[in-house]
Order: sequence, then structure tokens, then C-alpha cells
Amino acid sequence: MELTQLLLTGSLSGLVSVLAHSAIWSGVALVRGHRSSAIAAAEPPLSEAVLHMGCGIALALLFWLSWGLAAVVDARWWVRGISFGALCWIALTLPSIASIALARAIDLRSAALIASRWATTSLLVGLACAWSWHQAV
Repeated sequence: MELTQLLLTGSLSGLVSVLAHSAIWSGVALVRGHRSSAIAAAEPPLSEAVLHMGCGIALALLFWLSWGLAAVVDARWWVRGISFGALCWIALTLPSIASIALARAIDLRSAALIASRWATTSLLVGLACAWSWHQAV
């Protein structure tokens, strides 16, 4: 598997995930009739989109270093992708957000929004990398 192709896949899927997440939750906020501040909270700043792109690159490198999650045998590509994304989210993101929320630096609603945004990024990067790996092998 070509490393640069996988890193580009991770970068683009990180960007697409944060944009898709903000579009979906902005639509949900509009349908529910929430005020404009709830919609504004669902739209991340440009710096956060760049952060998700960088995280996508790092997760793609981690996927490449694990040889496409080679320990999971006789599984479809999407099972590997979901497994990788979920493991990365549980190990990397969830403890950080939980510790910030428990320290009361942010409220639980904001913590849930941030956690769901990172879950979207982790799962989409995992699925994109697993699909790319499956196509190349």
C-alpha cells in the first residue's frame, strides 16, 4: 500500500467528516427549531477543520503502521475500518473529552458535540483507509 495515497485519503476524509458533521447537525438544529446560537455551535471554525485534517493524516499513518489492522482476519474491509475508527476514538478522544468535561471546563452538551464530531472523524477516516487498503491489495 502506497503511504502517500493513504495519507491523502486520511487528510481528505478528516476534512469531509468535519464538514459533514457540521452540515448534519446544523440541519438537525434547524428542524428542531433551536435558536441560532445552537446552530453556530455546530459549525466549527476553519482551524478545527485543519485540526481534523491533521488528525486524519495521523490516523492514516497509524493504520498504515498497523498493516491495515492485519490482526483482524477473515473480516470485510468495512469491519476493519469501523473497528479501527472505534478503537482510535475510544483510546485517543474519549479520555481527553471526558477529563475536560469532568473538570467542568466545558458543559456536558458541548462535550457531547465535540465527542460526536471526533467520532465522525475517527470512523470516517477508518472506513476510508480500510477501503483504500482493500482496493490496493
